[in-house]
Amino acid sequence: MLLVVLFSLSYAIFSNYQPKALKKITEVKGLSNINTDDFPYPEDAVKIGASQTSISKQTTFSTQKTLSDIINFYKNIYLNNGWKVIEDKTAGETEILSFKKEDQIINVIATKDNKTTTIVSIEIAENQK
Repeated sequence: MLLVVLFSLSYAIFSNYQPKALKKITEVKGLSNINTDDFPYPEDAVKIGASQTSISKQTTFSTQKTLSDIINFYKNIYLNNGWKVIEDKTAGETEILSFKKEDQIINVIATKDNKTTTIVSIEIAENQK
């Protein structure tokens, strides 16, 4: 009998329970600027992701720039800063560009995502001999 009373009381309390409504968050905090690392970016770049290991740093972003605009952007920046092109090739809708300076290598891989968006991954790593 005691169990029936406890069950009935628990059921009544539970069925009348109304949780408090959570406050809607109108402002999302996060990166306010893509320039949170040492890579140069086109002005319309939107960071997608980033990773770092003990020997490399990589960032992926999207942009409205064309593949050739991206390749020219990075060639202008790195060639003017003493980097040498060690690879420059096209495979379908993907451009691969690599630079070397002393013991570091920079790899830029740009792929056309759709008619207006290009996805770019840029990595700087120590040269593994």
